[in-house]
Amino acid sequence: MNPPNESQEVLVWRGTPSQWTNFGTYLFCLILTAGIVAAYFLVSPATPQPLILAGLVVPFLWAMGSWIGTSCNRYEITSERAKITTGLLSRRTNEIELYRVRDYTVVEPFWLRLVGCGDVVLVTSDRTTPSFVLHAVPRAQALKDQIRAHTERMRQRRGVRDLDIDPRPSAGTPEA
Repeated sequence: MNPPNESQEVLVWRGTPSQWTNFGTYLFCLILTAGIVAAYFLVSPATPQPLILAGLVVPFLWAMGSWIGTSCNRYEITSERAKITTGLLSRRTNEIELYRVRDYTVVEPFWLRLVGCGDVVLVTSDRTTPSFVLHAVPRAQALKDQIRAHTERMRQRRGVRDLDIDPRPSAGTPEA
């Protein structure tokens, strides 16, 4: 096996969003399940109504749908690109070259921060994908730092420079 060199793309990180994003859904389904079971025992204790228990299908399918929906999002960061693949039956892969990333933001909502997760937002110079978001990833700050390091390497390798143009007039020019 050949050792990796500068021209080979190397996998840096691969993962999926945290299932903690579905916490509210799972909690609601648990409460709904408890309500259905309580209704089964309280409605008619003398003559059981098994049809009430059929209602357990609703919270089960709802929770499974949320779990599958989150599990079908896949993130992959390589030394050259960031990719997001979504979908169960039909898949869509969106990718961005790392040298196009202009800015990085880590958003850590309270509930995700409690479990060590956050969103990594990549602002890009790509017109079709101006913002690339990796939702609910573990150790978001460390992942952002890895992406930043590889972005700088790719910019140096390709000789790409990011130019910011100030839209405000300078002090010596009159305003229109």
